[in-house]
Amino acid sequence: MNLIKLFICLIFILFSTTVSAEFYKYVDENGNTCFTDDFNKVPEDQRADLEGYKEYESDTDTDTVEKKAMKEKKIQDDNENSENLETFHDRLNNTRLQLLEEYEEIKKEKEQNIEDRKNAKTTEDAWKANERIIKLNKRQEELKKKVEAFEAERKEYRKQIEEAEGKKK
Repeated sequence: MNLIKLFICLIFILFSTTVSAEFYKYVDENGNTCFTDDFNKVPEDQRADLEGYKEYESDTDTDTVEKKAMKEKKIQDDNENSENLETFHDRLNNTRLQLLEEYEEIKKEKEQNIEDRKNAKTTEDAWKANERIIKLNKRQEELKKKVEAFEAERKEYRKQIEEAEGKKK
């Protein structure tokens, strides 16, 4: 029995590890923003101020949250000139409501899975509940990244409001 418990603990430890990669952002001589995972490709004059970014591997087949956020940011940048503050505000509000809804959904599912794990009658039931919890943890990490992207957009919105108020004065 103790051997089984040890084996289960080892399995959880193995499945709980993440894979990460560090990459660097710099501006080349043409003024283009570049990303690389090789520190030696960064020009020497920019290495002192360089910050590394971490990207965590996702098991989903779809684009990662970061890629989606970058695509959305690019689309936002393209449309930003034509988008007025009111539509920007409405879009932010809708995004906020979607994030809250997703958070509540994840929270309810997680509570249900924890309850299922407590009430599991067989080892297989407990495994299934644990697998669902692991998947929910990944969804929670993705949600966290979406919230960070949302906060960046909110900062941009505040900046635009301040600029608009500055122009009015």
